[in-house]
Amino acid sequence: MRRTKAEADLTRRRVLEAALIMFAEGGVHATTLEDVAARAGVTRGAVYWHFADKAALVTELVEGMRWPLDIGDDVAAYEAHPQPLELLREQLCRQIERCMADPWQSRAVKIVLCHGVQSALPAPAMARVEGAMAETVWRLGRVMTIAHRRHQLRAGLRPASVARCLHAVGIGVLSDYACEAAAARQNASPLCLELFMVGAGIAGGDRSSDASTGRSRPPDLHR
Repeated sequence: MRRTKAEADLTRRRVLEAALIMFAEGGVHATTLEDVAARAGVTRGAVYWHFADKAALVTELVEGMRWPLDIGDDVAAYEAHPQPLELLREQLCRQIERCMADPWQSRAVKIVLCHGVQSALPAPAMARVEGAMAETVWRLGRVMTIAHRRHQLRAGLRPASVARCLHAVGIGVLSDYACEAAAARQNASPLCLELFMVGAGIAGGDRSSDASTGRSRPPDLHR
């Protein structure tokens, strides 16, 4: 019996959802397409009907991931803000929280970060991840350049280097959330970003709120 397009789309969605869960829980290398088919409640043939192989399935999942450290192209808000590093910290915290609250996105991040990325991800998926990370570092560097131009970076720090370091810290925060989600929410993941910004910014910079700006005070460093 010939399946309708709606039925085929539903099967494809079930396969993707099952693969996302299985790869996130067990890793790409250890999970077979038979495992995915069993989880989705379909035959192995149905999986192969939609995806040529495991690499194609993993790549599609990774392509659907929104890298949570990517702040986008528009830096107008950072140009307008008196403390762009503080705004950046707030934005990254919001994006990480949103990502981890989204089951699809959080599992995609877990696939990328928690199961031996270099050896497990197929080349097309790895290229997608590396491209997203490189673009993210470049965009973070644009904000660091704004801060540097205003003398809000510590002397001797280069915006591009600070951006790379911040991205590395962000990956550590994401790994905590993705791989130990329950514990990480009780730990100091947001504090990592706060401490980084304090270290990168000029000594003695006042980043607390005042009546003229209405900006909120950053989290207590000893919380």
